[in-house]
This record gives sequence, C-alpha cells and structure tokens, in this order.
Amino acid sequence: MTFDIETSPFVFDGPAPPDDVVGRDIEIAALTDRAMHGRFVLLYAPRRYGKTSLIHRIRRDAHDSNDLAVVLVDFLGVQTIDDLSHRIGQALQSIPPGPFASAVRKLAGRSPEVSAQLGYGPAKIQLKRGEQEAPHLLEELLRLPHQVAEGLDCRALVVMDEFQAVADVSNAEAIIRSTIQHQRDRLSYLFAGSEQSILNTIFADRAAPLYGQAEQFRLGRLPDSALAEFIEEKFSATDRDVGTALPHLLAASRGHPQRAAFLAHQVWQATGPNGTATVETWETAYGEAMARSHHEFVAVESGLETGQRKTARLLAWEEPPYGAAARRLGLPKGTASKALVALERRSLAWRPYGEDLELVDPLFASWIRDRDPRP
Repeated sequence: MTFDIETSPFVFDGPAPPDDVVGRDIEIAALTDRAMHGRFVLLYAPRRYGKTSLIHRIRRDAHDSNDLAVVLVDFLGVQTIDDLSHRIGQALQSIPPGPFASAVRKLAGRSPEVSAQLGYGPAKIQLKRGEQEAPHLLEELLRLPHQVAEGLDCRALVVMDEFQAVADVSNAEAIIRSTIQHQRDRLSYLFAGSEQSILNTIFADRAAPLYGQAEQFRLGRLPDSALAEFIEEKFSATDRDVGTALPHLLAASRGHPQRAAFLAHQVWQATGPNGTATVETWETAYGEAMARSHHEFVAVESGLETGQRKTARLLAWEEPPYGAAARRLGLPKGTASKALVALERRSLAWRPYGEDLELVDPLFASWIRDRDPRP
C-alpha cells in the first residue's frame, strides 16, 4: 500500500466544505429568501447530491452575515420520540457562539429536564421517561427556538435534515406539526430529505395541510461549467493541471456532486505534483475509482430482486423498461413497473428534470455497463 504525502483538495467522503459548494447560487439565494420570510420549505435530492452541504453553506453564510440564526437538526436514524428530543437538544447545543446560543442556554435553565437534554444540567436528571412525558419534552424543545427568537426580536431558521425518518416514529409528525404551525412570525422551517416517496407521504397527506403548503425545492445536476471551473481551480492551486482528463471526468460524473469530487480526487492523485492529466491519466483514475467502488455496488445489487436488477440494467443502458430489450431479458411489464417504483423509492433511480427514469449514480450505471452487455 502506498500513501500520498499531500492531501487531495477534493472532499468526497462527507459533506463538502461551504466554500466548495458550487453551481448552487440560485438555490442558496432562494432558500435564504424563504428563510427570511417565515416560509416552510421542502428541500429534497438523492443521497450524495449535496443537500447537506448546501444546508451547511446556508448556515455558514447566515452566521457570517448575522442576519439569521440557524438550528440544524439531523433526524437520520431516529426511532423514538426520545431520539427526536435528543437530536434537537444536540442541535441547540451546537449553535455557534453568540446571542442566540446564550439565550438558548439561559431559557433552557428554567426547565431542569430541557437543560439536561442540552447537556447543561446534572446527569442524574436524565431519567428514563414514560410515554406521556416524552412528547411533552419534545414540545418544549420545539418551542425553545421560537421563544429565543421572540426574546431577541430576530428571525431563525430551523432545518430538519433527513426528515423522512420522522415517518417511522409513531405520533412524531403530529407533535411536530401541532407545535410549529403557529411559529411563522419568528421561525422558518426547512425540511430536507432524500427519500422522495416517504416525503411525499408526509407532505401530501390531506390530514397534514401545513406540510402540504410547503414550497418544494429539488436539487438537480450540477452544471458542467461550474464543475469545470471548480476542478480547474483546485488543480491549479495544488500545482497540477487537469488537462485533457477534464471532459472525460465531466461526462462520467454527469453532474453528480459527490461522484464528480470522487473522480476529480482520483485524477488528481494519478496526475502527481506539477503534472498535467492526460487521457491515459483519466483511464488510470477511472479504473481506480471503479475498483474502489466495486464492493459497494455488489452490496447495492445484492439487495435488489431479480426484476429490479434487470430493470437497473435497462436503465444503465438507457433502454426502455417495456420495449424489446426488456422482452429479451424476460422482464414482464408488471414486474418492470413494480421495479421502477422500488428503485425510485430507494433513491437508486430518479427523473432529474422530468425526464425518463435513470440511475442516480452514474458510476453504478457504468459498473453495470462494464459488466453486462446491452440487452
């Protein structure tokens, strides 16, 4: 095993740093505008499409401008009402230092249980709660940002990331809705998530009109022009030139933010200090990227039923799921229809701009094409 002495400038293994969020100026401006006007907004995108990175950028910009306090709650993996309270407590505790954070701490001190949830109170207060106590604490925590904003005469944005997880927690959606529906005078809410089918269930339910009125924003592909400029700047800043590898990189990533950063990282490593990337460099980098992704793709495919795997193969080759190619694979129309729904529900397939369904991950599609011939 070899180790690179110099760190790659491309972050692909987690949310991108705020300054690395490119090609999203319109989205940032629109979401910030809604936040300043007390709106409820739904932001969704496939996984790894830069949703969380965009949220962090908005939070950083808001903190720098001092115009808006941002509370960022991550609901990924929550299972109980207590989990929700714990995540909100973590979010309130991690607000950057300033008047809002100080006011949160002061108000939390008036409730021993809230103070303990935020990590300010003695550990002995953190007792196991019964079914009736848990919703009460959640309501208190949901009210706290509004009370702080009212006291400071300011506006705050509460971001609930991975909000689709709330659907699996009994009564959670109703508690949240009933608590926040009258907070628009001081708070705006941004609900963010990755699983469109579950989000649609939450926000389109006629019994939940508050969510049904949320304005929807969907993150699409990044424009090649923004990616090209970003990649060229990163290479130049580290004494490298992306050279003739760039068009191949852009074509392979298809505007996918994480995959573009991942491929750029591989090309950067293959280029070497003071080097210029060539087509041969690209081929080496692409081979390394696919080798590193192989086990991930095997795991993804092993979780699919036979009809879903056949449908994914058709999508990878941009073949209609009901045409001659599907018949050659022995894929009945009914099976294909169910498979399309399942792939979209699992965020493996999507319709970027109202187009035909395609696989979200361009490298997964390439992996299938490299292995399986066109049907």
